[in-house]
Amino acid sequence: MPLFDLAPKDSPAALFGRGREVEELTRLVEARRWVVVLGPRMVGKTSLVKAVRRRLRRPGAYVNLWGVRSVQGLVEGLISSINESVSLRTRLVRAAKRVDGFSAGPSGLSVTAPRRPMKTAWDLLDLLGAENRDCLVVLDEVQELSSNAGALLKLLGNVFNSRPNIAFIFTGSLAGLSRTLLNPTTASPLFGRAPVSMALGPFDRPTSAQFLARGASEAGIELSENDIAAAVDGPLDGTPGWLTLFGNHVVVQRLPPKQALLETIQEGKKAAEAELAQLLVTRDASLYWPALKAMATGASWGTIREYMGRASGETVNDGKVQRVIGALEANYIARKGEDRYDLVDPMVRAYVLEAGRPPRTLARGGARVGGTG
Repeated sequence: MPLFDLAPKDSPAALFGRGREVEELTRLVEARRWVVVLGPRMVGKTSLVKAVRRRLRRPGAYVNLWGVRSVQGLVEGLISSINESVSLRTRLVRAAKRVDGFSAGPSGLSVTAPRRPMKTAWDLLDLLGAENRDCLVVLDEVQELSSNAGALLKLLGNVFNSRPNIAFIFTGSLAGLSRTLLNPTTASPLFGRAPVSMALGPFDRPTSAQFLARGASEAGIELSENDIAAAVDGPLDGTPGWLTLFGNHVVVQRLPPKQALLETIQEGKKAAEAELAQLLVTRDASLYWPALKAMATGASWGTIREYMGRASGETVNDGKVQRVIGALEANYIARKGEDRYDLVDPMVRAYVLEAGRPPRTLARGGARVGGTG
């Protein structure tokens, strides 16, 4: 797969600059540890887990939960993924014929009778766990199921206790269900058996420069040092997804590097707008937007509080400021340096700096906007 292909990479050979992470994630799964891969948008979480899944070649399922809000959506994703593997589908079809409510035919598994989604999910995972070998289930963007956290934790606890040959990899931000998985309470079915966390960050500058040079070389194109510097020292900032999009504009659309960079930034700002819309659809934009504005240029805790108070016309208490900052950090929107907070994604930073006010979709109760993978 070409380096600048926009689809997630699905093999270790196609994955650039993540050799150490591939080895570590493989080691953890082989040790039967469950893992939560954390990181900001466009950093390459999906590519990493797909590459490791391909390397291990275990039966199982990959479910992209982006936009999924229900256990029924999880069930549909599990069935779809299982049916994609001819060998696994064939084996499970035979076993599923003994389970009420399932239809099993040449096209694979399907649910034929009304039944509780959680029961269906358990039956699917139980069938998978009956495989006489280790299995792997990947739940990508698991925080999307946060509203069903209680039920999902019970399901996972049952799997942990009954089917130790099934390992899970979860991806997401450090918020909602991801946080619940990593920090289970004493009442949680996963207390004492929490997954391991693994953080994925942007490339450093040398790796970013090598990535762009190699991807261009694959297509017989040479990027100058100035072209590479303009990208990696500027708004792309080592984020693999944005570097890939820039490279794709250059080698596939044959845009001049300067134009390719401008196009990438424009698309990135649109994605940032959608990401903030999703984050703030259930939050008070009148508090979050001024905090984001402050962080866009780097701000101390006191400056953030000042921005929030100025926008509301009221004194903002410390607890409210901390909740806003904590939510932005947990979702990998903001990060804390030595003495100030700033925004993680350079495209979010560019969007916030340019926008005079939050778009209408950011208002509390506004329409939900989908994000990028």
